[in-house]
Amino acid sequence: MKRVRLVLLSALFVALSVIAWESKEVLFFLMMDAMEPTGSGCDEGPVTDNSATNTRGDVVEEYIKACTQIGTFVDYSIVLQRHGAEKTTTLAEYDDAQYDYPKFQWIDDDTLVIDLGEVRSVWSQVDKIGSIHITYVYTETATGWW
Repeated sequence: MKRVRLVLLSALFVALSVIAWESKEVLFFLMMDAMEPTGSGCDEGPVTDNSATNTRGDVVEEYIKACTQIGTFVDYSIVLQRHGAEKTTTLAEYDDAQYDYPKFQWIDDDTLVIDLGEVRSVWSQVDKIGSIHITYVYTETATGWW
């Protein structure tokens, strides 16, 4: 009985050693990833050709943040850069817009319409910034996951 336990413990030790040796690259990757500073591995910025400017010089544009580490995560948002302001203001965040969307239309300097098309979800909507009133047009679609 004692010999069987010793053989089983030895076999378990060998099996765990083999598993650790074979997965050393995965463990190395996970350790290196854990040591990376927050925010690394992300690209972010405006979508170059998707913006609209009113006559006052306020600019609305689509903004994307894509982070690739273990998986890829993409955050879509709409930002407004008011004329003369240093920082942008996030107007809305959304998930999975369809091709060729969003679309922006300035009715006048103080009225903006944002068409997101079909999206899975929209959150953090801002309806007014200073004198600018913002209207959103979109259709929520099912996620298709369940």
